[in-house]
Amino acid sequence: MAFLNESDYSVQIRSEIKAVIVKTATAQALAEQMAQDEMSVYLHTGGYDAAAIFSASGTERNAVMVMRMIDLTIYHLYAAIVVKAMPVNREIRYTATIAWLEKVSLGTLNPDLPKVAVTSNPS
Repeated sequence: MAFLNESDYSVQIRSEIKAVIVKTATAQALAEQMAQDEMSVYLHTGGYDAAAIFSASGTERNAVMVMRMIDLTIYHLYAAIVVKAMPVNREIRYTATIAWLEKVSLGTLNPDLPKVAVTSNPS
């Protein structure tokens, strides 16, 4: 099950613009997977349970994670078709999302997300 829903996009991009940058459903799914994998690296480094985070659905999802994943996804979709004409706001949002993820991975920002369960070593 995908983490993002089609309705999630309407907050950040108009449907007619999205239709221009999304050439196929496969391209959108790939961009979403790239964004999720990119986020997972930072989250895992910060001790967060990326599998649990991205398996959430509906209102159980963290709204900031939805927003950040859309930022990355839209950036990747634009990059596939108009690298030289990337909208400035998309570059800003992408950079802000990466900076946010870096802070999370370093522990200087602690979002309300599930952490990886720590198991004790019986020896």
